[in-house]
Amino acid sequence: MVDRPATNSTLLTVASGQAFSTNLIPTAVGNATRLFDVDSALTDTSISGAYVDEIWFQYTKRNNIFIDAHTPATGTYSQSGTAQTVTLANHNLQVGQKAYLDYTSGSGVDETLTVTSVTSTTFSGTSATSATTTGNVNVYLPVDVCFYLVSTATVTNTNQFYPLFVASIPSTFDNQYFSLSEKNILPLINHPVVQAGSNFASANSTTSPKIRGLMLQRGQALYAAVSGPTSLTNGFYIGVQAGYY
Repeated sequence: MVDRPATNSTLLTVASGQAFSTNLIPTAVGNATRLFDVDSALTDTSISGAYVDEIWFQYTKRNNIFIDAHTPATGTYSQSGTAQTVTLANHNLQVGQKAYLDYTSGSGVDETLTVTSVTSTTFSGTSATSATTTGNVNVYLPVDVCFYLVSTATVTNTNQFYPLFVASIPSTFDNQYFSLSEKNILPLINHPVVQAGSNFASANSTTSPKIRGLMLQRGQALYAAVSGPTSLTNGFYIGVQAGYY
C-alpha cells in the first residue's frame, strides 16, 4: 500500500510562547514549526494519506557532557551528604526524569541528577558525591516538545493546533539522538500492511518496533513546538520517516 517513501528533517527552535504546564496550545500561529505535510493544500490526488513509522531528534551540536539547547534556569540547592534538594519555581520535573546541574557557588560537584521526589518549587535526588553545602545552581531542564495535528493548508488560529503527544528530552549528552519509537512515545496504531517484527515489549523491540507510529490522512500536517516563552538557543533537527499511500 505504501509506495512513495518519504524522509525529511526540519530544524526546530520555535517555542510555543508559554510553558506546557500552563497550556499545550501555542500562543500564536507562528509559534509552531511544520514537520511533515500530507498534501494539506489538497492538490495531489494520487495519494490518500501517509504512514509515519519513526520520528527522531538530532541535536545541532555534539556535546560530551550536557545539551545546552536553552539558557539554564537559575535556582538554589542544599546538600546534606548525598541528599540533594534544588529549589526552582516552575521546574515541571517529574519523578524519574533527569536534569543536569551546574553548581555556580558552594562546593557542589556538577552532575546529572535523577529526580526522586518533587514539589511545585523543589526537586530532590541522590548526588554522586557527598558534601554538606548550599549555593546557587544552573539547571538544564528537559526540553519538552509537543506535536500537533493540523488539518488545514494555512493556520489562521491557534485553535487549529490539536496536541497529539509531548516528548520530553533530558538535557544529558546521551540524548543528542532521541528516537520516539525506541522511547515508546509514538502512539500504538494499526499498521496498513503486515510488517515483520515482534511486539514492542519483546527482546528486539528497540530494532524492530512495528506497532507504533501515526496515520495521517490527505489534507493533514504534523507540527511541533518547544515549551516556554523563548526559542531554543541551539535547536534539534526532527527527522520524519514515512510513506505516502
